[in-house]
Amino acid sequence: MKKLIYLTLATLVAFSTTNLTTQATAQDGRPSARQGGQQRGQRGGQQRGQRGGQRGQRGGGAQAAKPVSVALEDGVAKLSPDNTKVDFVGTHAGNNPNPRLGGFKKFDGTLAMNEDGSIKSLMIEFEVGSMWTEAGDGLTRHLKNADFLDVEKYPKAKFVSKSATADEDKEGVINIVGDFTLMEKTNEITLPVMLKKDDDGVQLTSDFKLDRTTFGMDKMVQRVSKEVGIKLSVGQKTTGAAAQQGGGRGAGGRGAGGRGGRGNPADFFKTLDKDGDGKLAGDEITGRMKDRIEAMDADGDEVVTMEEFTAGVEKMRSGGGGQRGGGGRRGGGGR
Repeated sequence: MKKLIYLTLATLVAFSTTNLTTQATAQDGRPSARQGGQQRGQRGGQQRGQRGGQRGQRGGGAQAAKPVSVALEDGVAKLSPDNTKVDFVGTHAGNNPNPRLGGFKKFDGTLAMNEDGSIKSLMIEFEVGSMWTEAGDGLTRHLKNADFLDVEKYPKAKFVSKSATADEDKEGVINIVGDFTLMEKTNEITLPVMLKKDDDGVQLTSDFKLDRTTFGMDKMVQRVSKEVGIKLSVGQKTTGAAAQQGGGRGAGGRGAGGRGGRGNPADFFKTLDKDGDGKLAGDEITGRMKDRIEAMDADGDEVVTMEEFTAGVEKMRSGGGGQRGGGGRRGGGGR
């Protein structure tokens, strides 16, 4: 057992440590094949990392873009992904919340104003299947299936306001009460909103939480928190997963540099998967590996498949798409 643990740790270091070098050279004085592979790996890591950093900067810039008021036509602002964002944050239950950011790409709605400048009504309907998550396709697919939103059966969600009144205890806050329909179940909810008006139109923001179990989404409550944070931003364009993930730490040649092409993620996975069930869980994840493996768990089911593991290793090798490497911290507002 000790030998297996030592072997596992040594292999992990080989995957996660950057800028590895080798002392071995060919007898004729030329770089060994391993050295040549490492040099190519370093150059590739640098290039991928730089590209990741550039994407991160672009993504961070999009995230931090200044809100632009949405124009009113006959007192009504038409809402769409071009001028509005609907984002959410889900967390794991317990002491390690591991927040997961996501949002929706397709929706439409209206924000109607009274002549005195107060809110008359708010309506927004979105396609649940247009969901994205920053963790990638694994988590997105899982959230779409029957464990959570079951988008094939319930493709739409909708909020329709019933009243809008000033909050007596919080200055500047307006409470919009309305019916929210999700998974064909309708509950009355309250959106606390901040409204800004100018000559160009209106802006509106709202941060609130929903208990997913009140809409029938009651599976995996021991692993995934019941409460989901929602943010509505009228005046901010929907940027989607690519820009939201932007910002990371640039590149600087970390990523895969120095591994010289060795270390197939699938082979490494098999050395860890002691029971051969195609999943890493329990004592197959040592304390030394815990944080890295948990970060690969895209769908939050507390096991890591070979697909998730391979994607995670490639992400580390490539500089994390702007999340690993040197050269610049998270871009402005990158989450």
